[in-house]
Parts: sequence; structure tokens; C-alpha cells
Amino acid sequence: ARRQEEQRETEKSSIHVIMGGGGKDAQPKNYWGDPNDRPIKVTGPCLDRTVNSLLVGGVAGTFFGACQVAWYPDPIVSDAVKRFGDTVHRHAGSSADASDPRAIARLLFRPAMWFALSAGTYSSVECVAESIRDKDDSWNSAIGGMAAGAVIGSTTGRFDIMAATAAFTGLLLFAADFTGPDTVWDKDAQLFKMHGVLPSTHKESEDLAALKEKYPKFKHL
Repeated sequence: ARRQEEQRETEKSSIHVIMGGGGKDAQPKNYWGDPNDRPIKVTGPCLDRTVNSLLVGGVAGTFFGACQVAWYPDPIVSDAVKRFGDTVHRHAGSSADASDPRAIARLLFRPAMWFALSAGTYSSVECVAESIRDKDDSWNSAIGGMAAGAVIGSTTGRFDIMAATAAFTGLLLFAADFTGPDTVWDKDAQLFKMHGVLPSTHKESEDLAALKEKYPKFKHL
């Protein structure tokens, strides 16, 4: 019995730390003590939103480009090397089996630029639409998504693909904003799985509530 009591106290203290000290509005904390609320919607002036999207898009595009570079085992070379072969390598004093740093940089820069441009376009247009309409709803996401889709489709150089991509991206982001970014149905169950924390308010089943109404002396159980 004593061991079980010590185990309960340990669990309570662990939950107390995880929940950031307990209390009515307690919620899980991350390593730095900030609320562990995910996902986080970026708010504030349009410039802040756009810069944040540019940075995140640039990082995502750089990662995508790095995956492209690492995917193929052949050396990454420029168009000049592909055209003239070993002549360029001998002139540059490099080996034919070595990758060209400038070609690698270009391969990384292109997706980083387009990712950042698409993300920045979405955030800026969405924020401007929100300011003009004076409403924060899913239509702003649709407008921003259409602008971002047009940017993505412009890489093909075809207007029909630009229009189709704009329409599809706008519809997709409208649906994502309308339904919400959280895909978790039962947040209490997820919280218990992640942190071992039970819901602050226990919800009884209808059958149990009916039994307690029938037998009032057992209501405290």
C-alpha cells in the first residue's frame, strides 16, 4: 500500500511539472516553459507574417533541394560540363568525378526561392485581404491560396496551368482553414497518450449517471 501511495505521489508530481505547475488553466509546457499549443497561427502585422513565411519557405525549399542533390549518386555538374565534358574539368583543374559547387548552389537556390516566394505571396495576400475585408475567415485563405498557386504554376510558363493551380490551391487552403489545421478528434485522449495526463473534468457515461441518480448515496464515487 505504501509503495502504491508513493507511486501515486510521483505521478502527481510528474503531471504537475508537465502541466506547468497545475491550476485551472494549466496546459502542457515545452522545454522552454512556453505553452505546448500546436499548431500555432502566426498573427501580427502583414510584414511580420510575410517575413516569417519567407524564412520558413526558404528553409523548406533548401531542405527539398538538399534531398534532390543527395538523391542521385552522379556528380552535380553545370550545363557547360554536360556539353563540353572533360575540357571544362581540365581547364578548371578539377576531377571529372567531382561535383561543381556552383551547380549544387543553383540546385539548392531554385527550390528555396520558389518555396519562399510562394509562402510569402500567400501570407502577404491573405493579410491584405483580411485588412481590406476587415474579416478573419476562410475566404482570406482562399484568396491567398489562389495567389500562391499562381506563383507555383508560373514555373511552367503556361497560363492554363497557372489558372488551374491557382484554383486548386485556393480551394485546398480554403478547406484547410475552414475545417481547421488540427486533425485530432479526441484531444483529451491525445494528451493522455503524450503526457499521461487525464482530463481535468471527468465525463461520465449516461448509464453511470443514471445509476447514480437512482442510487444517490453512491454519487460521490
